[in-house]
Amino acid sequence: MRKKTKLLLEENNRAEVALSEKGQELLTDIVVYLRGSRISTWEQEQVRRDITQMLRDAEARGEQAESVIGPDLKEFCDSIIAELPPMPRWESLLCALRDGLLATAILAAIWLGFGVLEGLLGAGSWPALTLTIGQLISGAGILLTACGVVYWICRRSFSVDQKKGPWVVLFLVLFAVLCAGIFLRQPVAVLPVPAAVGTVVGLFAVYKLMDLRLD
Repeated sequence: MRKKTKLLLEENNRAEVALSEKGQELLTDIVVYLRGSRISTWEQEQVRRDITQMLRDAEARGEQAESVIGPDLKEFCDSIIAELPPMPRWESLLCALRDGLLATAILAAIWLGFGVLEGLLGAGSWPALTLTIGQLISGAGILLTACGVVYWICRRSFSVDQKKGPWVVLFLVLFAVLCAGIFLRQPVAVLPVPAAVGTVVGLFAVYKLMDLRLD
């Protein structure tokens, strides 16, 4: 994220510590809900700073959070979001691409690590690493599932029945994609270790460049 946004986020993290435990839990729910909106991280952190101050002032006066926020937290957040300009569609897509690059780079690093470990144990295709169709399907499934879980958590941060989420379905999906990674062994590409390392480093580098210019 941009430097000014990162500084504001760090400032908000420090300010949040001054709240009571209940106040911190309430603020966390609000921030999680805001993370699922189309407003930029910079706007989200400005809202977070203002709400933190409101809660601190209310606690200093001995008042409940409902006295300044109201009884319906979702309605309160929706009214704030409606007043702020949404992130342009192109920027929203770039942010999604940036986050996807980070997740892909992490999965690629894990694949690289397991490939090197197999090589050290005398298994696999060492000194080259084989990428299979099952690994591609498994990686894509993990990424899509993670995105769905994050979206579900953000949209239902104020729901009292959040623990009743689709965890059984999630487990079955993850089990299916992991089985694909294990049993679908048809090779898609065979990469020398230096090329595999370069790919992982390149993914992280592109992510970092995008992150410096996007909120």
